[in-house]
Amino acid sequence: MSLDLRQVVPQVEQLGLEAARRGAETAARLPRAEHMLAEAARLDPDELRRRIEGAPPTVQPARPTDEPVDGSTPLPPHPPRLRVLAADGSQVYPDRHGAAFFYVVNVGSIVLAHGSGTAPQVYTHSRLHFTDDDLQDTRGMPVDTHLINARRDAAELEELARLAGERDEAPTLALLDNGLLLWAASQEQKASRPDVQRVLEAYLQGLSQLKASGAAVAGYISRPRSAHVVGLAEAGAAEPGALHGVTDRLLFGRRLSPLERSARYRHPAKINEVFAERGHEIHFFYLHTGAQDGIARVEVPAWVAEDRERMAAVHAGLVEQCRLTGIPYPLVRAHELALVGHDDRRALENLVQAALVRHGNAGLLSQKAQTKRWTGRRRRHRI
Repeated sequence: MSLDLRQVVPQVEQLGLEAARRGAETAARLPRAEHMLAEAARLDPDELRRRIEGAPPTVQPARPTDEPVDGSTPLPPHPPRLRVLAADGSQVYPDRHGAAFFYVVNVGSIVLAHGSGTAPQVYTHSRLHFTDDDLQDTRGMPVDTHLINARRDAAELEELARLAGERDEAPTLALLDNGLLLWAASQEQKASRPDVQRVLEAYLQGLSQLKASGAAVAGYISRPRSAHVVGLAEAGAAEPGALHGVTDRLLFGRRLSPLERSARYRHPAKINEVFAERGHEIHFFYLHTGAQDGIARVEVPAWVAEDRERMAAVHAGLVEQCRLTGIPYPLVRAHELALVGHDDRRALENLVQAALVRHGNAGLLSQKAQTKRWTGRRRRHRI
């Protein structure tokens, strides 16, 4: 064993003490957080917006919608039939010590026809990226993990759009295991790059296709850590930092009853302005799933948020799909289908090495990679 647990045990004890201290301090602030959110709801909407716009630049308060900021909505009836789609992706990043420079994007998806009595359909789409356009960005630099992640996110959304385009009379709910904003495009130093813009365009096109299909699309975030609604409450009270350590998840863990959702809010990220210009402004709400882990954050485009039937499908559909596993089962299955395990990667590397040799290349790992393989087996060599 390389990790010396004897050294770590005292540190773990300190971690426990520190977590308990922070938890007690945060819990003491929760009643005030509830009160401040209720006070914000009583403000004139124009005054609340003015205070939000005047918040410090380090804070990103949620933006109100047409729903009271402290409101909640009970669980609507589940439709007799609901077609639930989910897609998730994984990737194998390039390895400069490997026999060849490439990466893989693997997308798993599932179609579950709730109420139809038919078996779920599952798919896996695996793509090897190895061309110059794949492996270099528009500056001629080796592709970075942020761009690969963005391409994976776009591939997930494109798969949902493909599945949603298949004709079916039942209403459709399409799910992603993450938020709906493309974060690579939100980083100022990357957003202007043509390669990032191409991925963003493909992503927005996928949202347009989902909208045209009539489907409702939602991004599901379990154990969210953001504090956008807490920031709104602080801005409304003009007390920035008063609720330090309080997260939205903790706040709505007190406010929401099982199976309820919170009010909708506009996402405050700057990239959301680009999404809004294209008709896909992102809203979010918090949902008490009824499971032990409780509070999830759900992101939806405005065209879902402002459509009563689509919102009802998101709310009721997510609660129903959480009953078995605590998080939506289709997302669990899509992740399982997408996951590239260690054995899969080793088999792929062997295939690549064999192809290189057949075409007259050495197909050798770097000495560093080969040494790591030896030492990674945990075998002790006598000297």
